[in-house]
Amino acid sequence: MNSGPAHDQVDTHLQQPILAEMLERAGHRIRGRRADCIRCEGHSRLTVSFNNEVAYCHRCQWTANVRTLARSIGVNTPSPSAADMAKRKLDAEFKEWENTCYMLLMRRLWFLERRAVLAKQVLHLYPDCEPAWAVLADLCHSEAHLSAAFELLAYEKVPTYLAEPMTRARLRAAFDDVVTRSSRAA
Repeated sequence: MNSGPAHDQVDTHLQQPILAEMLERAGHRIRGRRADCIRCEGHSRLTVSFNNEVAYCHRCQWTANVRTLARSIGVNTPSPSAADMAKRKLDAEFKEWENTCYMLLMRRLWFLERRAVLAKQVLHLYPDCEPAWAVLADLCHSEAHLSAAFELLAYEKVPTYLAEPMTRARLRAAFDDVVTRSSRAA
Protein backbone atom coordinates (compact mmCIF):
# COMPACT_ATOMS: atom_id res chain seq x y z
CA MET A 1 0.00 0.00 0.00
CA ASN A 2 2.49 2.64 1.15
CA SER A 3 5.95 2.17 -0.31
CA GLY A 4 7.54 5.20 1.36
CA PRO A 5 10.15 4.99 4.09
CA ALA A 6 9.26 3.35 7.43
CA HIS A 7 9.17 6.68 9.22
CA ASP A 8 6.23 7.86 7.07
CA GLN A 9 3.79 6.15 9.44
CA VAL A 10 5.14 6.56 12.93
CA ASP A 11 3.42 6.36 16.30
CA THR A 12 4.21 9.86 17.56
CA HIS A 13 3.99 8.83 21.22
CA LEU A 14 6.81 6.29 20.99
CA GLN A 15 8.31 7.32 17.64
CA GLN A 16 7.93 3.69 16.47
CA PRO A 17 6.64 2.51 13.08
CA ILE A 18 3.04 1.30 13.18
CA LEU A 19 2.72 -2.50 13.27
CA ALA A 20 0.14 -2.59 10.46
CA GLU A 21 2.62 -0.76 8.20
CA MET A 22 5.37 -3.25 9.08
CA LEU A 23 3.06 -6.24 8.44
CA GLU A 24 2.12 -4.82 5.07
CA ARG A 25 5.78 -4.28 4.14
CA ALA A 26 6.54 -7.87 5.14
CA GLY A 27 3.93 -9.09 2.64
CA HIS A 28 0.90 -9.70 4.84
CA ARG A 29 -2.46 -8.69 3.35
CA ILE A 30 -4.34 -6.68 5.98
CA ARG A 31 -8.09 -6.43 6.54
CA GLY A 32 -9.01 -4.41 9.60
CA ARG A 33 -7.21 -5.86 12.63
CA ARG A 34 -6.53 -9.19 10.88
CA ALA A 35 -4.04 -10.24 8.22
CA ASP A 36 -3.20 -13.24 6.05
CA CYS A 37 -0.14 -15.14 7.29
CA ILE A 38 2.71 -15.40 4.81
CA ARG A 39 4.32 -18.22 6.77
CA CYS A 40 1.38 -20.66 6.80
CA GLU A 41 1.07 -23.31 4.09
CA GLY A 42 -2.25 -23.63 2.29
CA HIS A 43 -5.31 -21.59 3.08
CA SER A 44 -4.37 -19.01 5.74
CA ARG A 45 -6.89 -16.23 5.39
CA LEU A 46 -7.01 -13.75 8.27
CA THR A 47 -5.20 -16.00 10.75
CA VAL A 48 -2.97 -13.18 12.04
CA SER A 49 -4.50 -10.86 14.60
CA PHE A 50 -2.64 -7.77 15.72
CA ASN A 51 -2.87 -4.63 17.81
CA ASN A 52 -0.47 -1.69 18.15
CA GLU A 53 2.15 -3.78 19.92
CA VAL A 54 2.08 -7.42 18.79
CA ALA A 55 0.95 -9.69 15.95
CA TYR A 56 0.06 -13.38 16.35
CA CYS A 57 -0.90 -16.09 13.86
CA HIS A 58 -3.51 -18.42 15.34
CA ARG A 59 -2.61 -21.16 12.88
CA CYS A 60 1.20 -21.43 12.99
CA GLN A 61 1.72 -19.54 16.31
CA TRP A 62 4.07 -17.01 14.69
CA THR A 63 4.42 -13.86 16.79
CA ALA A 64 6.17 -10.52 16.31
CA ASN A 65 6.28 -6.99 17.62
CA VAL A 66 7.24 -3.83 15.72
CA ARG A 67 10.96 -4.17 16.45
CA THR A 68 11.29 -7.87 15.55
CA LEU A 69 9.20 -7.47 12.41
CA ALA A 70 11.15 -4.37 11.30
CA ARG A 71 14.43 -6.20 11.94
CA SER A 72 13.27 -9.19 9.87
CA ILE A 73 12.48 -6.98 6.84
CA GLY A 74 15.59 -4.82 7.27
CA VAL A 75 14.03 -1.58 8.52
CA ASN A 76 15.76 0.38 11.26
CA THR A 77 13.59 1.47 14.16
CA PRO A 78 14.65 4.12 16.62
CA SER A 79 15.52 2.94 20.11
CA PRO A 80 13.10 4.14 22.76
CA SER A 81 14.29 7.32 24.46
CA ALA A 82 14.92 7.54 28.18
CA ALA A 83 11.72 9.56 28.54
CA ASP A 84 9.70 6.87 26.71
CA MET A 85 11.20 4.16 28.88
CA ALA A 86 10.47 6.19 32.04
CA LYS A 87 6.88 6.70 30.88
CA ARG A 88 6.46 2.98 30.22
CA LYS A 89 7.84 2.22 33.68
CA LEU A 90 5.45 4.70 35.29
CA ASP A 91 2.56 3.24 33.25
CA ALA A 92 3.46 -0.24 34.50
CA GLU A 93 3.65 1.02 38.10
CA PHE A 94 0.23 2.66 37.72
CA LYS A 95 -1.32 -0.54 36.37
CA GLU A 96 0.26 -2.53 39.20
CA TRP A 97 -1.06 0.00 41.75
CA GLU A 98 -4.53 -0.17 40.17
CA ASN A 99 -4.55 -3.98 40.30
CA THR A 100 -3.25 -4.00 43.87
CA CYS A 101 -5.97 -1.58 44.98
CA TYR A 102 -8.61 -3.68 43.28
CA MET A 103 -7.35 -6.91 44.85
CA LEU A 104 -7.20 -5.33 48.33
CA LEU A 105 -10.76 -4.06 47.95
CA MET A 106 -11.95 -7.47 46.76
CA ARG A 107 -10.27 -9.23 49.69
CA ARG A 108 -11.78 -6.78 52.16
CA LEU A 109 -15.25 -7.18 50.66
CA TRP A 110 -14.93 -10.98 50.65
CA PHE A 111 -13.78 -10.94 54.29
CA LEU A 112 -16.69 -8.73 55.38
CA GLU A 113 -19.24 -10.76 53.43
CA ARG A 114 -17.92 -14.05 54.81
CA ARG A 115 -18.12 -12.68 58.35
CA ALA A 116 -21.69 -11.51 57.65
CA VAL A 117 -22.72 -14.99 56.49
CA LEU A 118 -21.34 -16.47 59.71
CA ALA A 119 -23.01 -13.73 61.76
CA LYS A 120 -26.37 -14.52 60.15
CA GLN A 121 -25.94 -18.17 61.09
CA VAL A 122 -25.20 -17.17 64.69
CA LEU A 123 -28.16 -14.79 64.77
CA HIS A 124 -30.44 -17.56 63.54
CA LEU A 125 -29.56 -19.50 66.72
CA TYR A 126 -28.98 -16.56 69.08
CA PRO A 127 -30.99 -13.50 67.96
CA ASP A 128 -29.65 -11.29 70.79
CA CYS A 129 -25.95 -11.83 70.04
CA GLU A 130 -24.49 -8.31 69.98
CA PRO A 131 -21.13 -9.22 68.36
CA ALA A 132 -23.00 -10.80 65.40
CA TRP A 133 -25.09 -7.64 65.00
CA ALA A 134 -21.87 -5.58 65.12
CA VAL A 135 -20.42 -7.69 62.27
CA LEU A 136 -23.51 -7.03 60.13
CA ALA A 137 -23.33 -3.31 60.93
CA ASP A 138 -19.64 -3.29 59.94
CA LEU A 139 -20.55 -4.76 56.55
CA CYS A 140 -23.34 -2.23 56.00
CA HIS A 141 -21.13 0.72 56.91
CA SER A 142 -18.17 -0.54 54.85
CA GLU A 143 -20.16 -1.33 51.72
CA ALA A 144 -20.64 2.32 50.78
CA HIS A 145 -16.92 3.07 51.05
CA LEU A 146 -15.96 -0.07 49.15
CA SER A 147 -18.51 0.66 46.42
CA ALA A 148 -17.15 4.18 46.05
CA ALA A 149 -13.61 2.85 45.75
CA PHE A 150 -14.70 0.27 43.15
CA GLU A 151 -16.45 3.02 41.17
CA LEU A 152 -13.29 5.11 41.19
CA LEU A 153 -11.20 2.18 39.94
CA ALA A 154 -13.82 1.32 37.31
CA TYR A 155 -14.00 4.96 36.14
CA GLU A 156 -17.75 5.13 36.61
CA LYS A 157 -19.30 7.71 34.34
CA VAL A 158 -21.48 9.55 36.86
CA PRO A 159 -21.00 8.55 40.49
CA THR A 160 -23.33 10.62 42.62
CA TYR A 161 -20.67 11.72 45.14
CA LEU A 162 -18.30 13.28 42.56
CA ALA A 163 -18.77 16.72 41.05
CA GLU A 164 -17.39 15.37 37.76
CA PRO A 165 -16.91 11.82 36.48
CA MET A 166 -13.74 9.90 37.33
CA THR A 167 -11.57 9.13 34.34
CA ARG A 168 -8.41 7.12 33.95
CA ALA A 169 -6.57 10.38 33.18
CA ARG A 170 -7.73 12.04 36.44
CA LEU A 171 -6.83 8.99 38.52
CA ARG A 172 -3.48 8.74 36.72
CA ALA A 173 -2.81 12.45 37.40
CA ALA A 174 -3.46 11.88 41.10
CA PHE A 175 -1.15 8.85 41.05
CA ASP A 176 1.58 10.88 39.28
CA ASP A 177 1.16 13.66 41.85
CA VAL A 178 1.68 11.19 44.72
CA VAL A 179 4.73 9.68 42.98
CA THR A 180 6.20 13.16 42.43
CA ARG A 181 5.64 14.15 46.06
CA SER A 182 7.17 10.94 47.38
CA SER A 183 10.23 11.31 45.12
CA ARG A 184 10.75 14.87 46.39
CA ALA A 185 10.47 13.72 50.00
CA ALA A 186 13.03 10.96 49.48
